Order: sequence, then structure tokens, then C-alpha cells
Amino acid sequence: MDIISVLATVILLTTIGTLIVAIAAYGAFKLRDKRKPSRNDPTVTAGKPTEPIFLKRYKPSSARPAAKNVSSRL
Repeated sequence: MDIISVLATVILLTTIGTLIVAIAAYGAFKLRDKRKPSRNDPTVTAGKPTEPIFLKRYKPSSARPAAKNVSSRL
């Protein structure tokens, strides 16, 4: 076998493996998404929608200065 055939085989197997892992990850995500939250879940509060526990919402401050026009300095 020459080097081109070996490299082509490696690329093909890597691509197929990546697709298999991607499909498995998507399936795991969907299974996790369907799972009902447990009673001791910290994001569940009486009747309110669930909140993310690892992400924090970004709220820009209202006292931020307005952007200056850069072209006026040139």
C-alpha cells in the first residue's frame, strides 16, 4: 500500500468515527433533555421555569459611555 491509500483510509475512518460520536452525543443530549428534573434540583422553584446553574446572564450596565466616532480623530 502506498502512503496516499493509507492517509485516505485514516481520513475516512476518522470522519466516520466523528459522525458516530456526534450522533451518540446528540442522542445523549435528547435523552437528558427529556428527563424530568428531580425534587432536589436547585434550579426548580415552585412553578417557575428552570434557570441555568452554570451560565450567568450578561446584563450591560446602563452607565456605559457612548462610543466615540473614531474617524473624527484622524
